[in-house]
Amino acid sequence: MKAITVIEPDHMEMLDVKMPSITEPDQVLVRIHATGICGSDVHVAHGSNPYAVYPRVIGHEAAGEVKAVGEAVSDLAAGDGVVFEPITYCGKCYACRSGHHNVCRELKVLGCIVDGTFREYAVVKRSQLYRYDKSKMSYVQAALCEPYTIGFQANWRGDVRPGDVVLVHGAGPIGLIVADVAKSRGAVVIVSEPNENRLAMSARFGADYMVNPVKEDLDALVMDVTGGEGVNVVFEAAGIPALLEHAVKLLSPAGRLVAMTFAKTPTAIDFKAVNAKELTILGTRHQMQKFPETLERLADRLDRVDQLVTHVFPAEKYEEAFAVLADKDSGAGKVILTFD
Repeated sequence: MKAITVIEPDHMEMLDVKMPSITEPDQVLVRIHATGICGSDVHVAHGSNPYAVYPRVIGHEAAGEVKAVGEAVSDLAAGDGVVFEPITYCGKCYACRSGHHNVCRELKVLGCIVDGTFREYAVVKRSQLYRYDKSKMSYVQAALCEPYTIGFQANWRGDVRPGDVVLVHGAGPIGLIVADVAKSRGAVVIVSEPNENRLAMSARFGADYMVNPVKEDLDALVMDVTGGEGVNVVFEAAGIPALLEHAVKLLSPAGRLVAMTFAKTPTAIDFKAVNAKELTILGTRHQMQKFPETLERLADRLDRVDQLVTHVFPAEKYEEAFAVLADKDSGAGKVILTFD
């Protein structure tokens, strides 16, 4: 079978590898039909993901069809459509016992620590699959389920409430998803994005106010919208750590900062302001138990899903797909690879 593999940083190939088989009773064999390219896949490909182990089949945003099940699996059958839960966890450590299995001390992530979904077939545990109705979503659409779980997780972490004013830095796919979910929770949404095409798209994902911070005064807009109080929640989804430093100035008292960015070096935060306002700074990683909610609500968002998916390539054209994603002038949103 075909498998797109990062041999080592900056060296990626499509290899012909042996098809996996079920070896444990709780495993499922899945034929992967569509898999999205995430920014984290790019980081693994270039060696900038600190958790990656090589060589590695990358990818974790995927939808496919069940081909066979282990003898202990009774609630899935051949032909079922499924999406992938990208993580496995120990279930015993403090994080797991506290319900935060997404930060388990023994966390394993598809496409990073273990082989992922850029391949024709995969064998995973039953617990890593969620069934969906194939009559309601295509494989390409269903592949957006995992990115949407990130948006639901971030909004849960930020405790977005009806009437809150939230600021989303970045209108890439994740930023747009975060904005969409925040709007669905009853928030007033401000999106800040220097790319005019992405900024325009944010209007269709719930943005009430849109600002290009290169051309306009973001701080002035925030204070105007909030009557000088500041926003209640800031989501840093632009990948610019300096925005985390600036967020404490824009947040209202009792505000929340959801840091969706990680960097190689520490980020300076003014804790005088943090304490004066009693701000809450929240990390967010992957998701925990957000797939059922996301699948339930994704079918009502297919108009936005279709706008997010700007490019679909057969897997054999993975190099072109990565190039399009890297090209800031390509208009790329979500880029999907298909194995058909």
